[in-house]
Amino acid sequence: MTTRRTRTVFQIKTVGIFKITPAAAAAALLLAACGGGSSDGGSKADGPPKAGGTLTVALAGDPVSIDPRAVTPLVREVSRPIVDSLLALDPATKKPVPWLAESFKANADATEFTFKLRSGVTFSDGTPLTAKIVKDNFDDVIANKAKAAGSTSVSLLEQGGYKGTDAPDDHTVVQHFAKPYPTWPLWAAGTAFGILAPKTLALPVADRFDKIIGTGPFVLQSYTRNSQVVLTKRKGYAWGPQTAKHDGDAYLDKVVYKVITEPSVRTGALKTGQVQLAGALNPSDIAPVRKAGFSIVAQRNPRLAEGLVVTGADRAPLDDAAVRQALVKAVDTGQIRDTLLTPEWGVPNSVVTGAVVGHADESALLKPDQKAAAALLDKAGWVPGGDGIRAKGGKRLTLSLGWLDRGNPWDQPLVELVTAQYKKIGVELKPQLATAAQSVEALKAHKWDLFLSGVAGGLDAGVSLLGTFSTAPPNFYNVQDAPLQPLLAKQATTTDEAARAKILADAQQRIISQGLYTPLVEDTAVVAVGKKVHGFALDADSRLPTLQDVWLS
Repeated sequence: MTTRRTRTVFQIKTVGIFKITPAAAAAALLLAACGGGSSDGGSKADGPPKAGGTLTVALAGDPVSIDPRAVTPLVREVSRPIVDSLLALDPATKKPVPWLAESFKANADATEFTFKLRSGVTFSDGTPLTAKIVKDNFDDVIANKAKAAGSTSVSLLEQGGYKGTDAPDDHTVVQHFAKPYPTWPLWAAGTAFGILAPKTLALPVADRFDKIIGTGPFVLQSYTRNSQVVLTKRKGYAWGPQTAKHDGDAYLDKVVYKVITEPSVRTGALKTGQVQLAGALNPSDIAPVRKAGFSIVAQRNPRLAEGLVVTGADRAPLDDAAVRQALVKAVDTGQIRDTLLTPEWGVPNSVVTGAVVGHADESALLKPDQKAAAALLDKAGWVPGGDGIRAKGGKRLTLSLGWLDRGNPWDQPLVELVTAQYKKIGVELKPQLATAAQSVEALKAHKWDLFLSGVAGGLDAGVSLLGTFSTAPPNFYNVQDAPLQPLLAKQATTTDEAARAKILADAQQRIISQGLYTPLVEDTAVVAVGKKVHGFALDADSRLPTLQDVWLS
């Protein structure tokens, strides 16, 4: 094994958005958050990394498929060590860096991208990587899009008006888009565009779930549904991403992912040594797990901050900006964090979390101020009644709130605490717990005034803002803000990084100042890492990495 050599990083002027369709956004809001981490996990060890051993990882659910393009919440965790992408993302900068492609360039208007492939790369079955195989992978995404409703890979290609991929020689890949797509390199680094071997592509999509062959540092040995996934080390691996800390084979001999759905059972498995790494920890589990000798690694999830999105802005009382603004000012996010969570969670200061590219700090607009909130309602004509709830024209200030159980232990207490905070300013909140299917139907019908949202989003602010606040059909959240729309549209094709950051900041400022969204929780991934596990750090998307650099003492 050798220490990572420095390679020339190609320059890229912009990073950008992950646009998802309204349908994909609807599906995304129904998925539960997953765990993750940021710093080097485990205790510090003397001496160089050691090869060998088996890492056991607890998964909060069954991945359903190992196909990186499958539309399931946990497929990313188990497929990333198996498949490589053209590019990788630097966790510190969120900038694309070399991986299977050793260089990259875009034309002047960002409608054409040329990737130069590295030499000597092979799939685990021995097939050499060629530009033709890369082309076949992208052709395959489009050919099977009807079988992949809500697919990230499909929606990302359609975002730029994907026209096709050419392979003029064995090491050159040229991709064409119908409109400027300066953010494409960011998304080309995603697991959804992991390059699959011809033998996998030859299979029907439905048959690929346990037959994935890639160029990654690990090989799929077995997948037993609702039980475990087993990966073994790929020998001869020599083309890790520039972000890897060493060249060559992974240190681990094997990785075993165990499906453990109950949080308490996952915690028990950590303490008894059945697993060495586990995410999706409950806040109440963190202290005892840390006391048991595990490192706790926390990292913001790149997505929308968990919060209340206004879904009744087309009718009273939320058609009045003053009422919406009062809702924002009435919420004390510090109390929420300190009461329901732990210091690992931050306090949100924008619509999106601090891990998102394009995040803008809007703390000044989010300072809790119940006196100011009450004054806004006074001025709007809402008068407190005998029970403290305000009324106007004989109608009480009552708002319906839709929410669903996404597995977060704090969601119900969060709803109860926000209900209490709103009551202090004279707003009566009526929470309505619904199933995923019921939520989709209720949102389509614009049944609720507010909805507890927050799992939609991506590495760039564009995915959350455009996917949530666009008025384009079907306008899932019943957004009524016309002045916001030009900002959302312009940021999608702006190639100057500074100009685009300003547009995104303006959009976030408008969303909060108009009371369209009330951030509540800075969504955070938390992972427990055993003291014998070293070299662990989460990827830029706060998900499990390739595990190439992880080793056991």
